[in-house]
Amino acid sequence: MLKLIMLFAVTLGAFFGGLALGSADPAGFLLGGSLLFLSAIVLGFLTRRLAFARQAAEQKAQVEQAMQSAQERARALAEITNALGASLDYEKALNVAMDIGLLGLRVGASSTRLTSAVLLFGDDDKLHVVSSRGLPPRDQALVLVGEEGLVAETLRRAEPIFAGSTDNDPELIYFVAMHNARSLMLIPLRVGYENYGVLIFSSTQANAFSPDQASLLAAISAQAAMAIQNAILYNNLRQERDRLIEVEEEARKKLARDLHDGPTQQVSLIAMRLDYCRQLIKNNRLNELLPELQQIETTARETVKNLRHMLFTLRPLVLETQGIVPALEQLSQKMLETHNLPVRLSIEEGVADLIEPHRQGPLFYIIEEAVGNARKYAQTPHIDIRFMRQGRHVLVEVQDYGKGFDVAAVSGNYESRGSLGMVNMRERAQAIGAQLRLESAPNRGTKISLLLPTRVLPSTNGRSAATRNTQNKPNSATVQAN
Repeated sequence: MLKLIMLFAVTLGAFFGGLALGSADPAGFLLGGSLLFLSAIVLGFLTRRLAFARQAAEQKAQVEQAMQSAQERARALAEITNALGASLDYEKALNVAMDIGLLGLRVGASSTRLTSAVLLFGDDDKLHVVSSRGLPPRDQALVLVGEEGLVAETLRRAEPIFAGSTDNDPELIYFVAMHNARSLMLIPLRVGYENYGVLIFSSTQANAFSPDQASLLAAISAQAAMAIQNAILYNNLRQERDRLIEVEEEARKKLARDLHDGPTQQVSLIAMRLDYCRQLIKNNRLNELLPELQQIETTARETVKNLRHMLFTLRPLVLETQGIVPALEQLSQKMLETHNLPVRLSIEEGVADLIEPHRQGPLFYIIEEAVGNARKYAQTPHIDIRFMRQGRHVLVEVQDYGKGFDVAAVSGNYESRGSLGMVNMRERAQAIGAQLRLESAPNRGTKISLLLPTRVLPSTNGRSAATRNTQNKPNSATVQAN
């Protein structure tokens, strides 16, 4: 019986070992067995304590490693937030995002093979690989449409998407580096409602991406998308600045041409006639002096008219104070007085009130540019300017009856001609939400049409004035200015 008890005690000592006891001397057997029993208990207790201590140390090390990793990720996220938020070099921003993203994914899985790629929409509205890690040159040259599979779903849902492989994906299957992937994660590059592309991570390990990693990469991707947006906005501002400089330079050239062809020539003529008058006085030919002085006066008056017309076209004060109709009437009068060119103005009653004030300025300059071009190049007997209502829009037409031109031939080499007149007209029309159409043919004149949205005026019967007017019978008055 004692033998069985001793075996049980030794076994109870944390499974320290097994022992078979036997003795012919009961007293010796009892004393030795007791000592062995106590030794087994002490050794078992110490063994358990050592195991618990070792397990606690391992858990502590894991906790410390996790905390250190979390601190590194938080610090990395803070660094990329500061770097990407103020960056205008989106390619550098994307590379930083890729590096930090892969660093975050390798925590706890350093032996896993990871590949990644950033795909951005280009000018062709297709996705191009602009940055990658682990992709061969063949994969880097791929272009995706982004209308099928995981990429399309990611862009549509605007949230991270997880998948197992690329086998059944109609677009990602072309990436050779991802053929052995057992885990995929796609994160959209999106700011607001604007998609700029997608960030793709793949791993050869199954279930390699956790929700925490997805959240981290989603935050990084959001910052990268903001960097892309900043770069695009900055580039747009630079293009707009360059365009304004170009327009200003073109305006200066136009002013220089107009001054040279008009007032400068006239002032030179006045100077020559004055010198001739001096010669007449010197030679005592006073009977010829009076006609010359009359010619000088006529030329001086024409010069003043030209200068006033140029000042009017540069800044028509009547447009700012009285609106577009008086400004066009004054333009018509000045064209007749200065260039002897009739400009007939026909405006339906009340239609000018449907044009919002902020649209009237650009509209006037479009009309003035069209009238100026017709005067210079069309050789037209007169010009018609018409305002009429067309449904919920206002239709403005500027038509001449001159020699016309081939629209396709002129448009093909327009930029190389060194003139931005038509470009400025189209840009001004686009700025006020108008549709501009140019119609012309050789010997059939030219017509420029603008279709503007109407201004919604308050109405006492609950219907807008624009709608009410379109339903009335056409009872328009025509304003003529010759």
